[in-house]
Amino acid sequence: MPETGNDRFPQPKIAMEFLSKKINLDTDRWDDLKWGEHAHAFTVAHSVEADVVDRIHGLLNKALADGEAFDTFRKNMIDMMKAEGWYGGAGHTADEKQYINWRIRMIYDTNMKTAYAAEHYHKQLEIADMRPVWVYQSKLVGDNRRQDHVALHDKAFRSDDPFWDTYYPPNGWGCDCSVITKSVSGAERDGIEVLHSDDKGNPPPMQDKDGNPVDWKTFADGTWKYNVGREALAPNFRKYTNVPDDALKQMYKAFSKSMDNTRLTQGEFKTLVRRTNEKDYLKMGINYQVGNLEEKRFDALKKHNVFDSKIMSTDERLWHGTGDKNNEQKIPERLFDDVYETLQTPESIYEEDVSALKNNYRVFHFIKDTKDGKKIKVVLYQRNLKNSATALQLRSMGYSTYEYVDGKHKKIW
Repeated sequence: MPETGNDRFPQPKIAMEFLSKKINLDTDRWDDLKWGEHAHAFTVAHSVEADVVDRIHGLLNKALADGEAFDTFRKNMIDMMKAEGWYGGAGHTADEKQYINWRIRMIYDTNMKTAYAAEHYHKQLEIADMRPVWVYQSKLVGDNRRQDHVALHDKAFRSDDPFWDTYYPPNGWGCDCSVITKSVSGAERDGIEVLHSDDKGNPPPMQDKDGNPVDWKTFADGTWKYNVGREALAPNFRKYTNVPDDALKQMYKAFSKSMDNTRLTQGEFKTLVRRTNEKDYLKMGINYQVGNLEEKRFDALKKHNVFDSKIMSTDERLWHGTGDKNNEQKIPERLFDDVYETLQTPESIYEEDVSALKNNYRVFHFIKDTKDGKKIKVVLYQRNLKNSATALQLRSMGYSTYEYVDGKHKKIW
């Protein structure tokens, strides 16, 4: 683990935030929570006392922030456990050192690996436009406890392939796998073949180290079959059916606060839009900054009394702009990069006829032509005309052949 207070090893701030903002829950079994719920809740198996959960969470936060090695964390845990009279479960005593050490190692590994996975995924998304080829790396030497994962070693998919929604590591107990990124030219130079999932998101057929077909239904342990970084960035809170309502409200509040003044990068935006585009997504009204107008375009809007360059959107509006569309107007996923560019550098900007507007708001259309003769249309509105410093909010998006020649729209850019 990296040491802190050192220019060579900066603090893992994203991992620290990921771990620290988790809501503490006392459970009987670790898998009482499922999949993405673990990305926003902290629990320890057999932790039926909330005070114990709080103390363990605090020790883990300290270990991550201070770059503590496992031995230091174990000593701090044992000191706390002795003080609390808690040794990992009913019927176990302090003398059973092997079991205690196993439990402590599991707690440490699970939380450190998932926190760092969330950070790595986040940072890899930030540069996904330059390094879009992601390559799975399995641990081939030393103490590799997951030989079944070797089947994926050096297998590559694009960053936005559905494969990573499920199989971004860790993929189970003892998984030490990781992901590296490459540019398109770098992948070609290294002879790396980029694979693709099918239309239903299923990975292509592969063979394990013994030549047997990989069974994708059992490849990842059941409770690990999700991408912890994706769930941290684009949670589907209303699917968290194993979390009590009061804890769910705390998760929502903590996540919403973390999004304040945080502009999504292109890779993060695509991940979020792909998530809200899924049929099972249940909108929550979370607000994101999805864009920031380029200077010249912002100057053009300032002449029309728009004085905030930010582009904001709720997850509901993103869902409405993608998942809630008929096939004719639906923006294909292959154009999500273009949608992001349209939010920053639209080719054209129109304002709807002011005389026709009601309810004290203005409407703007950001337009980008595509190669197939259709247009990406992003509709935004300014809600409060008395305060021109309010940011533009996304209203809808679409994919159409509409031509702005009817006189109902004034061209600004």
